[in-house]
Amino acid sequence: MSLGSSPDAGFSSEELLALRFPLHRACRDGDLPALCALLQSAPRESLAVEDSFYGWTPIHWAAHFGKLECLIQLVRAGATVNACTTRFAQTPAHIASFGGHPQCLNWLIQSGANINKQDYVGETPIHKAARSGSMECIHALVAYGAQTDLRNASGLTAADLAHTQGFQECAQLLFNLQNYPLNHFYSNGTLNGVHPITSQRGPSRKRSFEDMNNFGMKKARTEDQSFDGLIPMTNGGNEEDVNNMHVDREFALISGSPRHTTVMESVHYSPVS
Repeated sequence: MSLGSSPDAGFSSEELLALRFPLHRACRDGDLPALCALLQSAPRESLAVEDSFYGWTPIHWAAHFGKLECLIQLVRAGATVNACTTRFAQTPAHIASFGGHPQCLNWLIQSGANINKQDYVGETPIHKAARSGSMECIHALVAYGAQTDLRNASGLTAADLAHTQGFQECAQLLFNLQNYPLNHFYSNGTLNGVHPITSQRGPSRKRSFEDMNNFGMKKARTEDQSFDGLIPMTNGGNEEDVNNMHVDREFALISGSPRHTTVMESVHYSPVS
């Protein structure tokens, strides 16, 4: 956001957030007393106001930072669990999945969130969970019937994205879920484990996972390791985490044809600056 000659010139991002988007600020900080006080006096229309930083509504901010109590209060006040952002067509479920917050995600799903909603680059919440390596969110989504074989605008499944981001454990789980009946993995809503990769779909697919070592392998991320890097942030922030919601770095894709083994990078999103 260029402040040059705007009325907001001279204010820091933190000050602008507090002055212009107090509901968003309360959700970021999990400031439940402030949020409840604001909701008592704020018009219902304010629940749908998108901030000028990322184009998110208050419920998206609560979802990104894992503030479950704020989510609950916002929905009670009239916010919708399927609120879709204007610019990127993302719901709170997309944001909670990428942020790695399974408690928020479970609550959103139980409250009617559409878990197979595709955003402007064709990605569903399970794509976002795969991008950030959140095994907990992947488990939650699959347990509620999320489709694992949907492809984004670049032709990638969630398994592909986990693979390209270096989350081998997530990639292997998603790959198996794509290729085996769901009841092989779940019983009474709980995950039983995963089958080993086999050569059923061709030996090259197994090799693609083994080749992960060439690119570096990351462990699946837990909620305690969720992304908090968002501008504006107290003590600064890291916008790379939000950029990664839409960046495809494709290396030897596991579900594509041989033509997909080339390296390419496609950047779909950069925050409003």
